[in-house]
Amino acid sequence: MRTEREGLFVSPLSFARLPFSQDFQHADIAILGLPFDCGSHPTRLGARLGPNAIREQSVLSLELIEDARNDPLQKQSVIDAGDVNFSGGGLSAINEFYARTEQAITSILDNNCTPVSLGGDGAVFLPQIRSVHQKFSDITVLHFDAHTDCYPLRSNDHFDNATPFTHAANEGVLDIANSVHVGTRAPVNADKSIAFTEQMGYRVLPWAKLAHMPVEQASTLIRSSLEGRPVYLCFDMDFFDPSAAPGVATPTPGGPTTFEGLTLLRAMKGLNIVACDINTVSPPYDINGITAQLAAAIVLECISLIDAR
Repeated sequence: MRTEREGLFVSPLSFARLPFSQDFQHADIAILGLPFDCGSHPTRLGARLGPNAIREQSVLSLELIEDARNDPLQKQSVIDAGDVNFSGGGLSAINEFYARTEQAITSILDNNCTPVSLGGDGAVFLPQIRSVHQKFSDITVLHFDAHTDCYPLRSNDHFDNATPFTHAANEGVLDIANSVHVGTRAPVNADKSIAFTEQMGYRVLPWAKLAHMPVEQASTLIRSSLEGRPVYLCFDMDFFDPSAAPGVATPTPGGPTTFEGLTLLRAMKGLNIVACDINTVSPPYDINGITAQLAAAIVLECISLIDAR
């Protein structure tokens, strides 16, 4: 729970001024930064800087909560555990980062605390789902993203931000048939990537299919395979249209507005969400911090969903 600051000193930058702590045994939810990106995009680098950018903007989100009774940070004990102890990125370092992240998530889950992580690019999903699967063998995934992050492998040791869901399927660390990718699209069409992802066994709901549905109908379609199961919520910020979230690793036109995206996320209330990650904020491309501010709002929405499960 957020506390008022007293005295001369405060803890390092934390999400929404939460206590900085690794006392997972006495917390309900732990925020964890994952400062890593593969650096595989030819021009847009910098998602490894995302965690602290989200923390910086979270203070503004905090001030916008008008009614303390609806403040999700007051309803549960929430801490900021800092970042996984890793500096940098690149494909050569990915296995070391994966090992550290898996250990960190496991230490949170082993204390019956719910992890909410801040990425990092989409590659951060794989070590987290590996850890979550150890506790919830029937874990499903709800993936909001313009891309499925499930693309063919060049080799079995090909790990990057385009293949975490491919590896997760091959490793059997999630319930593939009941997991769902929401918002898939591409500048022309995404038929090829959708076909491969469905061939792997996932459900895919392209944004073109959902965009003109009433939110009740869209949410029913999304939730149909998730009800009654443990859910890992993976939220890539490029799910939103670039006009709403320009500061992402791979901006993809034709996505939802802020209102549409938030409304759809709130419609997931009641699902048994046991872990969350919010990823792909790239501060070098984030005009006035608006993507990081929106990501901070998504974090608060996710915490509300955890509270309502």
